[in-house]
Amino acid sequence: MKKKVYTKPGSASLTMPCGNTVDLARPRSDGIMTDQELAFCRAKGVSLAYDPVQIGWISALAEDDFSPIFRKNERTPRNAVAYKPQVNALHPQYSLRPWSSGDLPVYMSLLDDPDVWTYMTEEYPDPLTEEEAAALIELSNASNHHQVFAVLRDAKPVGQVRLLFDVDPLNPATAEISYWLGREHWGKGIGSDIVRLFTKRCFADNIGITKLIARVHRNNGASSAILTKAGYLLQGHDPKDQGWTLFAKQRTT
Repeated sequence: MKKKVYTKPGSASLTMPCGNTVDLARPRSDGIMTDQELAFCRAKGVSLAYDPVQIGWISALAEDDFSPIFRKNERTPRNAVAYKPQVNALHPQYSLRPWSSGDLPVYMSLLDDPDVWTYMTEEYPDPLTEEEAAALIELSNASNHHQVFAVLRDAKPVGQVRLLFDVDPLNPATAEISYWLGREHWGKGIGSDIVRLFTKRCFADNIGITKLIARVHRNNGASSAILTKAGYLLQGHDPKDQGWTLFAKQRTT
């Protein structure tokens, strides 16, 4: 069955290349985005929210008509400028956008470094080939179960952040953050800035998320300090791997 498309006057809407219209302010109950809508909105830099009830993505401007306090006759106008086509701002210095195939050279220059992989959960593919790097970029934009962004500082990529969903089967409102930076950008306070800003952004953009967690290798004191500074609390050993520690931060607003 074809998904209904809302075209309410004054709503924030986009027209896809196929001619279909995506209303960014359509009610939450209208369902999650199709794969085509999701890919189109991500390419346009639209702010999205993960809906753990419907297990999928909706616009961050969607009317939350699942909420008990929602009243149709009390809807307030939405800002039609729902997104920035080029980047999503975190701070005057920092912004986020999806990786693209055109980023391959800078992506490899940042990631093809064994030191960067030291405290990652995956092993360094010594060396990182262009084919592997291109596949990682494609994967970063291909799943509904995570959000992956290139981190730009002064408009230049310096690393990556990721928000992973469905990490706790007992609590679908929990998501996990992770990040990496190119080695030349270490020791400049960028990691602290990004974790703090991205944490704030994750809670703001994902209405269904009430808890963020982060897994840190037990020897990675720098990341532990960064998370603590950003308000995360040490939870102890990661039950999945005793070599890792678990940090968590609850939504406060």
